[in-house]
Amino acid sequence: MSDQVRSFIAVPVPAEAAEKLRAAQDSLRGADSSVKWVDPDSFHITLKFLGGVEPQRLQQTWQAVEAALAGASSFTMRFLGIGAFPNPNRPRVIWAGLTDGAAELTALAATVEQACQAHDFAPEDRPFRAHLTLGRARETGPSPALSAAIAERKQEPLGEVRVDRVLLMKSTLTPRGPVYHVLQEHPLA
Repeated sequence: MSDQVRSFIAVPVPAEAAEKLRAAQDSLRGADSSVKWVDPDSFHITLKFLGGVEPQRLQQTWQAVEAALAGASSFTMRFLGIGAFPNPNRPRVIWAGLTDGAAELTALAATVEQACQAHDFAPEDRPFRAHLTLGRARETGPSPALSAAIAERKQEPLGEVRVDRVLLMKSTLTPRGPVYHVLQEHPLA
C-alpha cells in the first residue's frame, strides 16, 4: 500500500479567484464550530477521486484521461450560492454552487469518468453534482445556526473562474488535513 499514490483529478480554483469564496466561508465560520473548513489555498473541484493507485497504473490512466480531453475547450464557471449535502437542515458538506459552466464541468467529469472506467476504476455511485466544497461538518445532525447562515447565502454571487486546465493531484493526509500536490496538468483549448 505504501507505494500507492492517493490521487484525484480536479479543476483548480486559483487563489486570485477565490476571494469571494473565502469571504463566504469566513461568514459561515461562527455559525458552527464543528465544521472543518477547507483551506482556501486548496480550493478545487474534484472530477474523479481515484484513491490509492500504483504509479504505473496512475500514469496510464492519466494518459487515457489526457487523450479523452484532447480538444476540450476552456470555459468560465460562475459560483452562486451556498448549499449543503444532504440538505441545509442537516449539513454534512457545505458547498458553493455553480451556475454558468456547470454543464461544461459535468461533461468534463463524464469524460474523465469514462477514461478512468476503461482502466478499471469503479464508476461513481452518485451522479456528479458540480460544486466546490467549503467545509465538512464533523458531527451529523441539525445545526440551526449553520442552516440559517446557509439559507441567507443561497443566492449570493461568489465570483467566477476561467477553467483552462485539468489537474492530476496527489493527496497526502496529515493531522492538519490533506495536503495537495499537482502531479500533471492538461491544458484545455
